[in-house]
This record gives sequence, C-alpha cells and structure tokens, in this order.
Amino acid sequence: MAKMRLSIVPFVILWAGTAHGAVVHVPIKSSLVLKPDEAYTITVEATQPMELGWQAVQAKRCTTNCVQATDVTGGINYTIATPLGASREYTPVSGKISVEYKNVSSEPVTINIYRVQRTCEAEACKFLDESQKDRWLVFKVDEFKSIATSNDGSYSVISGVTVAGRSFSFRAVWWTDDKTALTVNCAPFVKRYLENHTPKEQYRPYIISGQAIGETANIVLKSIDTCAPKAPNFGVPDKNVFK
Repeated sequence: MAKMRLSIVPFVILWAGTAHGAVVHVPIKSSLVLKPDEAYTITVEATQPMELGWQAVQAKRCTTNCVQATDVTGGINYTIATPLGASREYTPVSGKISVEYKNVSSEPVTINIYRVQRTCEAEACKFLDESQKDRWLVFKVDEFKSIATSNDGSYSVISGVTVAGRSFSFRAVWWTDDKTALTVNCAPFVKRYLENHTPKEQYRPYIISGQAIGETANIVLKSIDTCAPKAPNFGVPDKNVFK
C-alpha cells in the first residue's frame, strides 16, 4: 500500500536504474467489444492479491476516458477510468476476484483483459517477499562504516551508526521492475564517502528512507524514496525511525 508523508528534503538522488525483470500480460479475455454503457464482469479464482488490467485495442483511439474498471469483489468498490488502459492489484474475497469493465464513452470500444505477471532476475529479488507486510522506516545515519554492492547493482549492504548511537546493517534494494522509473540510489555516494574518508560532519545526519521488511537483524529496505545528507529536519514520526 502506498504511504504518503510530508517532509522537507534538501537533497534527493535519482538514478536511472536497470530493471532486471519482465512484465507479462497473461490474457484473460481478448478482443472484448463493449457498446456504449455496456458492462462486462470477469471473475477469477485467487488465494492472494492479483494484479489485473485492461487495454483498449480498437483502431480508433479513445480521446476521453472510455472504460471504467470497478472492483465488485466485495467491500470497497474501487474504480479507475482511463482512455487507454490501466492495471491495479485486487484482493480476493472468499477465493475470488470480480471486476466490472464498463464502456463510459459514446463509441464502441474493444479491450483486452489480462493478469499481470511480474518476474525478477535481479540478485536483490531473493530478499523480496511480497507476502510480508512492509512498513515505513527511516535511518538517520551519524556515520557510515561499510557498503558492499551486488554484482548487478540491484542492492547494497550498508552498515554504520545512527545518530542515536546504535549500530545497523541492512540491505538497500535499488531494483525496480519499472524500466521507465527513476529510482533513488545513494550507493555511489555512500561509497565515495567511505573511499575518500569523508568526515562524518560533512554528511551527518544522512537520511535513508524506504519501506522495510524483516526485523532488526535482517532488514531489507525497498522502495527507497529519500537519500539526503545533512537533513536534521527530515519529517518523520518517532515510531518510524530506526534507533
């Protein structure tokens, strides 16, 4: 689940990362023609959350939102409408997921409905477990001690001491399956601090923020959104700080 927070960040490092993986659209219903105001509901069996999507494939492209997808599985009926297509993750109820696709335009549309299958070939993927619930975690670093990055650059093991005086070591995952994304990667800069023996006063407190899985001795930090040196005013609740 995406999490929102407000903070003042003086420095964020964006890196054009390599996505060691693939996204495959597994067909569920192809070339489905929907007349204006016509709806079609698909139901799939599932024991865990599943990402489903649709894509408009008719010759004349939609110029406005033409298809609306509504989660009718049960509970909250999430809705999304776009001109070309979209996908989102759905949670099953009683072993099933049901989604209604409705033509909300004034012209016929043809769509493909699919399941999103994501594969990961990065070295970091062996540490990622989608079944584990993540949490927002922020490291306020007083001093870096070491960094070791995998051969494919998908993750680094970073160790150091927090501003509270506690030693830490965690795996920072730089990998993403979105090939167009600009990911946050502070590995080159942490490495430079260590190789140049940069005095900690020049970067402390250094903020590394992301979504964590695992406990203290085996923390994996993914979806990293902030790498910021000299950021004493970074806004974060005390409960989300590694101490």
